[in-house]
Amino acid sequence: MILGGIIPIVITPFHADGSVDEASLRRVVRFELNGQPQGIGVGGFASEAYKLTESERLRCAVIAAEMIGGRLPLIIGLAAGSTEAAIQQARLYEPLRPAALMTLPPNTFAYDEPALVEFYVQLAEAVDVPIMVQQAPQIPAYAGTLLPAAALAEIARRAPNVQYFKVEGAGSAERVQALRALIGDRAGLFGGGGGISFYDELRVGVTGLLPGVGFNEYFVRVWSAWSAGDQPGAAALLRQVQPLVGAISGYGHEFSLHARKRLFRRAGIIEHEMVRRPTIVPDEAALAAVSELAAALELRLWSFT
Repeated sequence: MILGGIIPIVITPFHADGSVDEASLRRVVRFELNGQPQGIGVGGFASEAYKLTESERLRCAVIAAEMIGGRLPLIIGLAAGSTEAAIQQARLYEPLRPAALMTLPPNTFAYDEPALVEFYVQLAEAVDVPIMVQQAPQIPAYAGTLLPAAALAEIARRAPNVQYFKVEGAGSAERVQALRALIGDRAGLFGGGGGISFYDELRVGVTGLLPGVGFNEYFVRVWSAWSAGDQPGAAALLRQVQPLVGAISGYGHEFSLHARKRLFRRAGIIEHEMVRRPTIVPDEAALAAVSELAAALELRLWSFT
C-alpha cells in the first residue's frame, strides 16, 4: 500500500496496575478508524513504545492489525540498538503485513553518519517490509542521531526499500524541503510532532502527517482541503485547532501523553489515565485548559459519551 494522508499513532492504555489494557486499546483503534484516517500506526512515541516490553509491543501491533483487518495501512514502530536486532524485530512483524516499519536509529552511543546510513541500508536490504526512516531530534535520547539531508538522500538512493521518511522536531519543514530537493518523489515524506508544524510542512510538500490520537478529524479535513487545492480552507481549519495542538504538544512529550489520556478517559474510551512510570506530574491547570479547548471545538472525542 502506498502511504499518504493522516495516519494517527495510537496511545497504549494501561490498567491501574500498569499492565496493558487490551479492551481499551481496541476501543481507541476503533474510535480512530471511525474518524476516516488514511491509516493507523502503533509502536511510536505516542504509544509509549519506549516503556513497553518487546512482547507488549508485538501484542499491541497484533491487536491493531486485527482491528484494521487489512482495510487500511498499518505502520509499526521499530526501535533497536543494533542492525541485527532491528532485522530480527522486522521479521517478527512481517506476518502482520505492515505497510511500513517506522524505524528509529540506534541511539546508545553517538554513531557517525556512515554508521547510521549503513544501519538503514542493511536493514532495508534484509527485509521485504518497506522501511520508514524516523528522525526525532526533539526526543532527548535521539537528539544526537539527526542526519542531514544529504545522508538521508544517500539512504534513499542506496536502499530502494526505504520508501518513507518521518521528519519531525525543530525546523522540520526546512528539513523536508531540503530532502525533497535531493530525492524528488523517490520517497514519501511525513511530518509528526503532534501537528505543531503541519501548515509549514504542507507548504513544502509533505506526503502526510503521523500525529498522536484524539482530534484527527481536524487533520483529516485539513488534508482533504489541501489535497483539493483549497489552501485557504486548510489554513482556516488549522487556525481553529492550533490552540489545542499547542496546549497538548507544546509542553513536552510526557505532558502530551497525560493530556490525550485525560480526554480519552473523559470520553469513556479508556478506563484509566495512567502513563507508565517514570513520568511527569502534569499541571492540572494545563490539563483543564486542554479540556476547555476540546469542548470548544466540539470534537468527536468530547461528544463521544
